[in-house]
Amino acid sequence: MEDNQRIKNINVENLNIVDKEGNIKMTLFSEGNVPSLIMEGKDILPGHRQNDPISGIVFYNGEGDECGGLVFGSEKKENGEYYSGLSLTFDQYKQDQIVQIEVDDRNGEQMYGFRIYDRPNIPISGLIEQYKIIENMEDGPEKQKASEELSKGQHQRMFMGKNQKGDVSVRLSDSKGKERIRMVVDSEDIPRLEFLDDKGKVVYSLPPEQ
Repeated sequence: MEDNQRIKNINVENLNIVDKEGNIKMTLFSEGNVPSLIMEGKDILPGHRQNDPISGIVFYNGEGDECGGLVFGSEKKENGEYYSGLSLTFDQYKQDQIVQIEVDDRNGEQMYGFRIYDRPNIPISGLIEQYKIIENMEDGPEKQKASEELSKGQHQRMFMGKNQKGDVSVRLSDSKGKERIRMVVDSEDIPRLEFLDDKGKVVYSLPPEQ
């Protein structure tokens, strides 16, 4: 077969793009063929996404770890209710996404935008094991403290987009994930700029609060 042979059409349910050594660099998949979450050669979250109504593309880095992807899909019930969504993500090295473009539509209530996240410099495989340990702890202050410690460094820092209420906004959060600046044009076309303290109270706004 010549290297430049042309194929007009090809129908497949799963397609792996590999390098010359056979290592998978990208997977294109249809619903029902969602790849496992591979990190360090292992499925670190068995069953994850396997029943989701999604198709898409998964990216892999030079070590074979999942490092982002594009997923999209929809579901519609007999009563007419529906869900439709899309997410394009790029992951931190051996971690979860740090950049995301997202579309979410549930029966006409739409949210879409761009997000960035902080992630700790700890492999996600290790975090998952710690989550399992905490889940098996008895409810109480010790479990709550352990959960809070594990969530450190894992927060959304910025959202830019439109929410279900129709507000278009840019929202900036601090290192603890608490919203500190909001720039909004609401559904009534009224603009405002707000600065918040670490308790969520507006301390300064334009125009000034009445």
